[in-house]
Amino acid sequence: MRLLDRYLLRELLLPLSVCLGGFLVFWIAFDLFNDLRTFQEEHATLRGLVQLYGIRLPDLLMTILPVGELLGLLYALTQLARHNEITAIRAAGVSLWRIALPYFAVGILFSGCLYWLNEEVAPHAVEREQQLRLSWLDPQAGEAARLWQTNVNFQNSTDRRAWSIGRFNLATYEMGQPRVDMYLPPEAFRELTASTARWTNGAWSLTNGLELLHRYGGDPAPASRIQRRLVAGELPPPSESLAHWEGSDVLVSNVLVLRTNLRFTNGVSRQGWKASEFAPATGDLKDLVSAEPIGTGARRLLMAERAVWTNGMWRFLNAREFLYRSGTDDLPFDQTFAELDLPELTETPEIIRSEVRVSSLLSQAKVIRKPSLSVAEVRDYQRLHPHLSDRDRALLDTVLQARLAGPWTCLVVVLIAIPFSVASGRRNVFYGVAGSIGLAFGYFVLQRVGFALGQSQTAPAWLAAWLPNFFFGLLGLVLIARVR
Repeated sequence: MRLLDRYLLRELLLPLSVCLGGFLVFWIAFDLFNDLRTFQEEHATLRGLVQLYGIRLPDLLMTILPVGELLGLLYALTQLARHNEITAIRAAGVSLWRIALPYFAVGILFSGCLYWLNEEVAPHAVEREQQLRLSWLDPQAGEAARLWQTNVNFQNSTDRRAWSIGRFNLATYEMGQPRVDMYLPPEAFRELTASTARWTNGAWSLTNGLELLHRYGGDPAPASRIQRRLVAGELPPPSESLAHWEGSDVLVSNVLVLRTNLRFTNGVSRQGWKASEFAPATGDLKDLVSAEPIGTGARRLLMAERAVWTNGMWRFLNAREFLYRSGTDDLPFDQTFAELDLPELTETPEIIRSEVRVSSLLSQAKVIRKPSLSVAEVRDYQRLHPHLSDRDRALLDTVLQARLAGPWTCLVVVLIAIPFSVASGRRNVFYGVAGSIGLAFGYFVLQRVGFALGQSQTAPAWLAAWLPNFFFGLLGLVLIARVR
């Protein structure tokens, strides 16, 4: 870093610190005065209030950081201009853009900090504040007990899963009375095995018959149950089906012929059967094995007493599973498990928590004035819900674009501050300050108006969110180019 850059940053450090600290104290005092009655009713303590504003600090910084940066830059650059230091530096052959380079670096650094706060810290602040304030009302309740959300219901339209959760804890990710209804994937199939099958009384009677339902391809533990009979609709009687079986005839004696290595395929149901042997004299099929795709509407219903997130997957405790082979199946597989691990469920605790927050946002009738969701939360919700209403899609697209555009405010204010503060050395000092503050106020007003226009579908989401940055950024560039 050059000596000039260090000097310029040092001149900025003190006014920037004072402005940020002053705005922070003012904002906290105003907020505290506004909510003081509520805090008294909740029996807040001094220590609790300190913790509360520590939790709220990231959200406060999103507002005061650009404003504090603006006023800090105005003061530092105005002082340099008033003492003709800017003129001297430019007379030495250093361009205004080069002088402003360390300030642009500060703006980029602050923009990165704001984006990190938006994504990593602020999304968790709501739950942390809720937990803290509930502890004031009920000091005896444990931390985990204060963050239960009841009746959490949502659809994962992409993976065709419907969730219904009686209780969900936002801190421990524990579920109470979870229920998951999902469709089985196309690779799921039904399998039937039997040591022998004999046609009798209009149906196939099975010996050692076992029916298996593979939930997906490569299912290591398919559902199973004993099967003793097959009706004619599942496998036709010998008189109808034998002519369609492929196999070789083997002469055993002068009176007995066995057909071996038989195979039969039903082209309509795509059901395949095979048997090692058929004896016409007895009507027995030996070593019978069949496989067929699942029917339309085949689904899986999971219910449990509770569920916990462990080793990157959901574990259902005291669970019960129903497997329906088709949409009209009235005799589903019914199994119980003390513990059931479900790595195939892709809904992580973060996604479920996002569902709670986004659903709460979308349920509000009025337009939201300020985005409160992270980029990751919005994208997760959009991925799980590809078929949103126009109103919900516009709102979420606007929130997404606003979250991406918002942090760049710190860079835009540098472009606004430089031309007004540098030029103020030849004018009244308050000219540059008042003018740039007026532009900054216009920036924030346009930002809020654009956000409202995007949510109401009056303007495209990207244009509504990025227009303030484009407009004032371009204006700052033009004004810098005109500085003499």
